[in-house]
Amino acid sequence: MITHIRMKNFKSWRDSDIVKLAPLTGFFGTNSSGKSSLLQMLLLLKQTVGKDKVLFFGDENSLVNLGNFREVIHGHELGNELYLGLSCKLSHTVSYNFVTAQWQMLYFSFHTVVQEVKGNQVIKDFRYKSLNSSATVIWEDNNLFVNDRNSIPIQVQNCYGLPSSENSDIPEVLTGFTSVFEELFSHVYYLGPTRVHPQRSYHWEGTHPKEIDSWGNKAIDALLSARVRQLKSSNKEDGVPIEDRISEWLQRMELAHSFFLGATGSLTDNNYEIRIRKSETSAEVTLTDMGYGVSDLFPLLVHCYYVPEGSTLILKQPGIHLHPKAQADLADLLIEVIKERNLQILIESHSEHLLNRLQRRVAEEKIAADQTALYFCRYIDGASKIDELDMDEFGNITNWPEKFFGDEMGDLFAMTKAQRERQKRTEG
Repeated sequence: MITHIRMKNFKSWRDSDIVKLAPLTGFFGTNSSGKSSLLQMLLLLKQTVGKDKVLFFGDENSLVNLGNFREVIHGHELGNELYLGLSCKLSHTVSYNFVTAQWQMLYFSFHTVVQEVKGNQVIKDFRYKSLNSSATVIWEDNNLFVNDRNSIPIQVQNCYGLPSSENSDIPEVLTGFTSVFEELFSHVYYLGPTRVHPQRSYHWEGTHPKEIDSWGNKAIDALLSARVRQLKSSNKEDGVPIEDRISEWLQRMELAHSFFLGATGSLTDNNYEIRIRKSETSAEVTLTDMGYGVSDLFPLLVHCYYVPEGSTLILKQPGIHLHPKAQADLADLLIEVIKERNLQILIESHSEHLLNRLQRRVAEEKIAADQTALYFCRYIDGASKIDELDMDEFGNITNWPEKFFGDEMGDLFAMTKAQRERQKRTEG
């Protein structure tokens, strides 16, 4: 689980300072306030894994396409240095050796500093530290320092220290850190706000996708793969088939009465369709004949139950096309998979209904306040600022920005005043 992030000179952030992440973390705020950038930092690091580029800013097929260094650096000031940092807790303890010492790693922190020199990205330095042992690795100027020992000449390919093939002797402590970095991001998944349009039928080649992708393109493939492999919603004894969970949530959100994924035509054609019954007495229709909210929610449901337990799931504007009750129910879905599947979920949202349900569940002790972290972002004087929302054990938020979700009482008073004035004119 990623426990903290920090960025400096990244897009609208001059310095985010340390942002604590919880099992359920929500970022709220005005438009263009920097919410997306907080999550894009993690996506940038994820898509850089395994690349021979210092940072892979992306293309049209990437999780995020940030353009180039000039587009990313704060204020487009190429003289600024880009700082990206995080801390995390691993799902298991990792052991590794250096010379005669052996270290056990469960928590680690990482940061890197990148700059542009004559049109090229250059790594100024990167640093790893095992937070539960004494292991520290610092790389700068093509030299590696381990626990302040003498430097070791090492060339690296990217910002997190993937060694160049030209190195003949790589300390295990470096490969240990880069391996856990790569493993961490192999369990980070992302679903964006724009989803693939539903189809009347789907062709499955028998593949077993590791990821569903940020548009939900492989949601059907994943669901059929889960059926063949008999995957369940949880490794616990009460785990049920993923399709059953999806059907259950569609019912709980009052979006559908039943859900069915079945073959069309000959089984050898490998063509499938989704059939949904809106109510007990209504006819079955395909996903394309339902409202956009259901087809928008479908990849999210698959993500929540298909990604491996213990993963980090990033959701941008989840439920953006759902009606208010379903948006509120979405909070219950997220709470369930956090507790049942040990997922970490990071969301960017504008939904008052989702937040209100979350506050209610904290008050009802369905989730502890310290299992959540809520933030409000704003753009002030040319840079993004972030404030942690203070929610107590009863679900009360004491420092919520005034009128962010509109001015409901103000609108009611203004409407009443206008009604009285019209009535007076009518009676006069």
